[in-house]
Amino acid sequence: MGYSLSLLAVKCSDPDVALSRLNIVRTGQACEYACERLTGCALALGWYVVVANRCDYRFLNAKVLGPLSTNYQVVACSIEEHVMFSSSEEWEGGALVWRAVHAGENGPIGLKTSGTLPAWFQSMADALAAKQEAEGGKTAEVDYYFDIPLNAMKEITGFKHDERVAGLDYEKFDLLKDQKPWWRLWK
Repeated sequence: MGYSLSLLAVKCSDPDVALSRLNIVRTGQACEYACERLTGCALALGWYVVVANRCDYRFLNAKVLGPLSTNYQVVACSIEEHVMFSSSEEWEGGALVWRAVHAGENGPIGLKTSGTLPAWFQSMADALAAKQEAEGGKTAEVDYYFDIPLNAMKEITGFKHDERVAGLDYEKFDLLKDQKPWWRLWK
């Protein structure tokens, strides 16, 4: 198997206000990380991460991220391990700052970027590209490029979908739900 997730990290002092802008609410119940349709938790440094158990959840589009980022710093990430797809992007002031995408279905080497990447991004990407080459480049049985967008999210928020964060209880994530049923989100 593998993960198929959408992650949205919002830097905010009041997660409930940020979640309301997404038409998502906390239920008051706890659950295991990524085992329900929507889960979330507060991270260090003021971040709140929302985890959807599919890679193309509705909040991963410009019509949602742009308006949300007018009030918050936002980092969004999409993961589909079955085809080795990963992406991450940062939004601020209502606009996309940067985006990184790896689509590994045609092989392990490949990364598309746009926008103004953080100063540390290139050295992080170069280190993972060097690991890929050391393992055999295009013919390697691993895909280090897949981790480049994911490590970018981790660098900013401290969270990566498949790594444990010290002090975070993965059995007690917030159970979240959409305020409107998914089939009525357009109303």
